[in-house]
Amino acid sequence: MTRQSVLPNSLGQRGQPVMSEFDFGGRRASEFRHRGFWSLFAERHPEERARLARRGPWFWQRGLPDFALVISMYVAPAQNHVGVFFGRNEKIGATESWSRLKPFQPAIEDRLKLRPEQSCEGLGINSMWRVNCFAEDNWPAMTDWLVTECSRVERAVTEVLGQE
Repeated sequence: MTRQSVLPNSLGQRGQPVMSEFDFGGRRASEFRHRGFWSLFAERHPEERARLARRGPWFWQRGLPDFALVISMYVAPAQNHVGVFFGRNEKIGATESWSRLKPFQPAIEDRLKLRPEQSCEGLGINSMWRVNCFAEDNWPAMTDWLVTECSRVERAVTEVLGQE
């Protein structure tokens, strides 16, 4: 079922609602082909397998065992974005990441130079990219962005925590 725009000026010749060119329709996260996406991710970035701490249908965690941290790369198709943030992983001791990083957050964020629209409220240090996740021709760019952004975050954290 497709959402239709019903603004007063959006009626066609026969009085029927007209679709907007930017209306992708209501898609549920369950419709997203996460196995296909993460397979492409692993194929394009085989180096990530060696750093894999944990993965699930919506995320892939890169472990930073020297700091007892994991950076979660995730896809949020219903919200039309992908992103990275510090996740939780008891196996490598990454349990209180946000509170441990809080004193260093300004220095880390200074290095990342993110604009306000590039991060989500309530996710600690994070970065996101708004993109149509259901458009499979976007997937290569999405996987590349996740790895590049994860590396930027890792570099910023390593620089800041390495100074301590």
